[in-house]
Amino acid sequence: MKIIKGTISSILFGLLLILSSCKNNNEPATPINGEQFEKLRENKENDGKRFSITGYPYLDSDVTIHSDLGVLIDFYSQPKAQGEYMGSIKLGYKDDKNGMFIPNQFEADDLQISDNEGNQLGINDKMTVSFTMELDTNRPPHQGNNKLVKDKNGIPEMVELPATYYGDGPSNIKIEKAQ
Repeated sequence: MKIIKGTISSILFGLLLILSSCKNNNEPATPINGEQFEKLRENKENDGKRFSITGYPYLDSDVTIHSDLGVLIDFYSQPKAQGEYMGSIKLGYKDDKNGMFIPNQFEADDLQISDNEGNQLGINDKMTVSFTMELDTNRPPHQGNNKLVKDKNGIPEMVELPATYYGDGPSNIKIEKAQ
C-alpha cells in the first residue's frame, strides 16, 4: 500500500510540475525593445518575469551544433538582419514546437522556426517570442567589464558595462506569428 501511495504522489507531483510550466508559458508577457532586452540581466527584479520581443529571425549560415544544445537566433525589427536588433534567444533545434530544425547543409534563407502550435515560420515571418527571464539572484552579480564602442561621431571609446546577474536568461519560450 505504501508503494502505491508513493507512486501516486510521484505522478501527481509530476503532473503539477507540467501544469505549472504550461501555465507559465501562457502568462502575459511585457513587450520590450532591443535596448531593454540588453538590460534585462542588470536588474534582479526581472527574475521570473515574462517578456517578449517581436521581430524577424536571422541565423548566419555558419553554425556548429553540439549534442542537444540550443542555437542562438538573433531577432531584428526588419527581415534579413536589417533594422533594430531586438535580442538573441536560444532555441532548441529539432523541436516540433517553439524551436527549429537545422539541416546539415543550409543557407540563411532556409531557416525554419516552429511556433507554439508546430506551424513553420521562415525568415520573412514576423514573430513574437515570449520568455521567462531566469536569473541567479542568490549570488552577487558579475561586475561590469570594459567594452570598446563607437560614440555618436564614430570615435572608439572604452565604456564600463554595468554589473549583470548570472542565470539561464530567456527560458520557457513561446513563439507566435505576429500580426
